[in-house]
Amino acid sequence: MVTQLLEDDLLTDEQRRETMIFHGQWEELGELSFEELLRLAILKHDVQFQGNEDHPVLKRIPEDPDNALKASSFLLLAKAALLEGQPQKTVGVISVEDQPLIGSSILLAKAYEETGEYPKAIALLKPIREIAQQDTDALNIAADLTAAAEAVLILARLEGRPAADFHLANTLLSKARDEADPLYWPAYVAEAELLMAKGNPREAMEAVGQALSLNPKSSEAWYLLGSMRCRFFDFDAANRAVKELHTINAEHPLADVLAVEIALRQKDVARAQEVIEPALERYPTHRKLMAMNAAVQAMTYDVGAMDQAVARFAELAPGNPLAEYMIGRSMSDARQYKIAEGHLQTVIEMMPGWSEPQLTLGEVYVQWGKLEQAAEQLQTASSLDPFHKGINNQLKLVQEMLGYAVIESDQFLVRYLPGVDEVLARDVVLHMGEMVEQFIERFQHDPPTITQVDLMPDDQHFAVRVTGMPSIWTIAACTGDVIAMTPPRPGPKRAYGPYNWLNVMGHEYAHVVNLSQTDNRVPHWFTEGCAVNMETTGRLWSQYELLADCYNTGRLFEYDEINWGFIRPTEPYHRSLAYAQSAWIKEYIETIFGWDKAIAMLELYQQGVGEHETIRQVFGLEVDEFMAGFMAWAGDQVEAWGMTTHGTKPEDVVLAALLTNEGIANANIETLTKASQEHPDRPELLKYLTEKVLLIENRALAIEIIKKYQEKRPVDPWADRQLARLALEAGDSETAIAALKNLDKIEGNTPEYAVELARVYRSRKDYGRALHYAERALLREPYNAIYRETAATIAIQQKDLERAAFHVESLAILEPDRTVHQKRLAAIYTKLGDAARAEAAHERLKSLDLLNNN
Repeated sequence: MVTQLLEDDLLTDEQRRETMIFHGQWEELGELSFEELLRLAILKHDVQFQGNEDHPVLKRIPEDPDNALKASSFLLLAKAALLEGQPQKTVGVISVEDQPLIGSSILLAKAYEETGEYPKAIALLKPIREIAQQDTDALNIAADLTAAAEAVLILARLEGRPAADFHLANTLLSKARDEADPLYWPAYVAEAELLMAKGNPREAMEAVGQALSLNPKSSEAWYLLGSMRCRFFDFDAANRAVKELHTINAEHPLADVLAVEIALRQKDVARAQEVIEPALERYPTHRKLMAMNAAVQAMTYDVGAMDQAVARFAELAPGNPLAEYMIGRSMSDARQYKIAEGHLQTVIEMMPGWSEPQLTLGEVYVQWGKLEQAAEQLQTASSLDPFHKGINNQLKLVQEMLGYAVIESDQFLVRYLPGVDEVLARDVVLHMGEMVEQFIERFQHDPPTITQVDLMPDDQHFAVRVTGMPSIWTIAACTGDVIAMTPPRPGPKRAYGPYNWLNVMGHEYAHVVNLSQTDNRVPHWFTEGCAVNMETTGRLWSQYELLADCYNTGRLFEYDEINWGFIRPTEPYHRSLAYAQSAWIKEYIETIFGWDKAIAMLELYQQGVGEHETIRQVFGLEVDEFMAGFMAWAGDQVEAWGMTTHGTKPEDVVLAALLTNEGIANANIETLTKASQEHPDRPELLKYLTEKVLLIENRALAIEIIKKYQEKRPVDPWADRQLARLALEAGDSETAIAALKNLDKIEGNTPEYAVELARVYRSRKDYGRALHYAERALLREPYNAIYRETAATIAIQQKDLERAAFHVESLAILEPDRTVHQKRLAAIYTKLGDAARAEAAHERLKSLDLLNNN
């Protein structure tokens, strides 16, 4: 459509040039006039005029501006001053009396908003809203319609009436793009901003896409797209937007704002500082950059620097709450809820009609586990802005969660939707209660508050609970003293199948402890290393493979790169490597230096000591020396795992040919036996040999070879899988048990090995161990009635009637209509001498009989 417009013969040369600039096609224009230079500078946000006399625009200003500048040039200079962060110049350049009402008023109002002079801004914008409300033909140009919509939205924020003016702004923008000028891309940008303000990101992104199709060099569109992607944790797409902005302008202030937003969202304070400092040198009074700087200083926990940044902002913009808001939002992301609460309350006091901080404070209370306060706060936000989808989603969820059932112990408060999730809630209290002492002893810290566990019924509920958005990529999250988790069950809604929930819960509870003992200041890699080491499973084979491969190929992270693996992964494997290597370094610390050194590191983190200084104080080493020691130890580990890469020497032509797929397929037992003897450093040859031996059903020889392979590569579960199968077929329970135990530990999400162990031990009348493994199967599938039945039966055989009652109670929840469960409970309670519970079971049985007979 833009191309067709440019080919229109009715366009004058001046109109064609103006159109090319407006739609981002300015490269082929040649020499530009003063006004064209000014328009282009504004579109590119290349408005660093202050102290920059060599700027092309400044060098081309006519000598006698009072006579030479057109009225449109005054407006452009006013807009440039506003973009540069000098709203006082905007006020000085234009006059409402001398300029068109819409163009001058909106610029002046934005200037007054930046300086915190809200009454002046309101006075300028009210006439525009009155014109828009009259629904006359006075507004029929796309630029005026879009400006009027902006005016309405600014007024809504300043006066606290977003709900009242939403439809009016939407109508104006619809008229601008659908009737006045379908090619007027700023209308689509304004529409996207409106949709995002109402919590409708999907349609907002569609609007941004429309804007970029009409002007692929729209600074505002790229910034908005990147900011939305950042909000959704899509950092790759957000960083691509930063690159696009730098393509438009190598020193684009919006690129700097967006880069800092991304860094703060990722809790990458060093990166944020790296960007914000030179950006402020270029644009020292840019309000958004100044507000972001206040947030960056807050993230360093340097209260003095933060206060100075806020004071500097307040000096230039008294009454403008943007700096306080950015601090509150960033502190919320950093789990510093008490600090975030204080700053957000300040924002609300300064601008009570702005719904966004009301929502953010509500989200703080949700993450903090203060659901009653969250409901009250979100209700206030909703009364301000009932059309905001984000507010409505959060409020609906919180109100629903306040109706959830609760099970409480000394350490945990578990919320769950009444129904079958009560089964998992009971398991959490039981099993986590049995594990808490391990965490306290390990980390030498007992969290002073009860840990809240929110069992969300499906992944959509979980996502809204954790991020405020209905999509997320994980199954559990720790937000301080609160753990949210999606149950390990299938279902008609989006839910997850079997996984080891206790393993996941242990991981998240380690975060609870670490965050508590460091005031949420523990580095990302360190707490993840602690969490992985506290999981109930051992290191997975896939993690051994990843660590060994990255060690052998020199791709392990340097110390300062580990956190980047979590927050700025540049390769698909980086996030997995960050988890695995963090745990590996923690293992190195404990093995070589002792676990007390890890505790000492946590103590220093709580004091706010930086990571490099912590290494110096705890180990007496520089970071490079520490990592050199780790790398040497890691090499020994890889060798012990039998996973050092030796490669094939040039003279090993026969071995090289053998190790191809075709070579292995054509090799016989004799060839592989000889090769494994000649190359003992290649344990995979034994694996291939085993497969050949199994084809001729020589089980004894296969077991002998598998055990040799296991000696050389003890971490590969393949050997245990083969041994377990062969031993069970041969009735060799001892060999089978040893292999099954290893598999049950590291194959975290499948219950099959635990089920088999329970069967084997039960057949040997070892009911204690049989019950242990029957319950380990339930850690993966707590809703499986067959596994519950098995656990209950074995508990009775073990004469552990309390445990038997626990599992039959769960069966009664899973299968509430079956009378047999109440009969069993009545019998068990009677044997326990608990007359009250026995009578209650009898009453439930009578009710079920009556119901079934009817």
